[in-house]
Amino acid sequence: MPIIKEKIRYTGTTTNIKFSLSSDDGFLGYQQEIDNLTQVVGIDLINPHVDVEERRFKNSGNGSNVTTFQFTLNGVNYVTSYKNAGFTIPEIIGSSLNKLNKLNSFYIFEYYDTYDISTQTKIFTTYLTKIGTSPQFTINTDNQLFYLYIPIAYMNRLIESGTTIVTGYTNISFFNAKSGSLTLFYNTTYGNLSTPQKMYFNTELDLINKTWKFINPATITGRQLWTSSDYVNKINNTFTKFDNEKQNYPAGSIFDKATGKYS
Repeated sequence: MPIIKEKIRYTGTTTNIKFSLSSDDGFLGYQQEIDNLTQVVGIDLINPHVDVEERRFKNSGNGSNVTTFQFTLNGVNYVTSYKNAGFTIPEIIGSSLNKLNKLNSFYIFEYYDTYDISTQTKIFTTYLTKIGTSPQFTINTDNQLFYLYIPIAYMNRLIESGTTIVTGYTNISFFNAKSGSLTLFYNTTYGNLSTPQKMYFNTELDLINKTWKFINPATITGRQLWTSSDYVNKINNTFTKFDNEKQNYPAGSIFDKATGKYS
């Protein structure tokens, strides 16, 4: 089989990796590969092997809790506007047809048992799809950010151990359907840290009353993680670049095991 290698460059705010569709049957033609891959993915989605039962937790309405997401175009000015996420005004507040890019975008909330990336376990993921005209959510009045869905097995395991209030750590990101990129947010409360805690938002779960809340401060602000051009250049200059070139097969037909060559 030919070995196809692609040149990958890191752009700082996004990482786009080009890869070809392929199933386990790599000898098939492109259309057959796509058909086979579609069938495999379809089976996995329609009839998953693991059926995880969940409980819906609502926000506890702790004070005037405001969660704000800020985007930036230059790493200096951070604003609560989807314009800095790459959307135009018609895409933000225009007709449904113009708003498709934004309507197909969503936030991702990933809840972990710890912010230590070497030992953490992801407990669940929640997707926030109903996004408004600006990436800001007031818990008590704008209930877009209201429910979390907790696996029952996780709840039961903690309750059986005598734990009813648990603190976890939520990693928040934004998928931009227009650019196909993923924006990661850091917690401004820990903005001066250089540890993984900077990327997480402390989240408390009440397993008895089935409620959740972000732990103080009352105003939670997530800012787009911005990477300087110096770091981008360092990453791109560190990794070896491979061109997408056709493999040259040996011309001979007899293999010499002593030399590892064909003749």
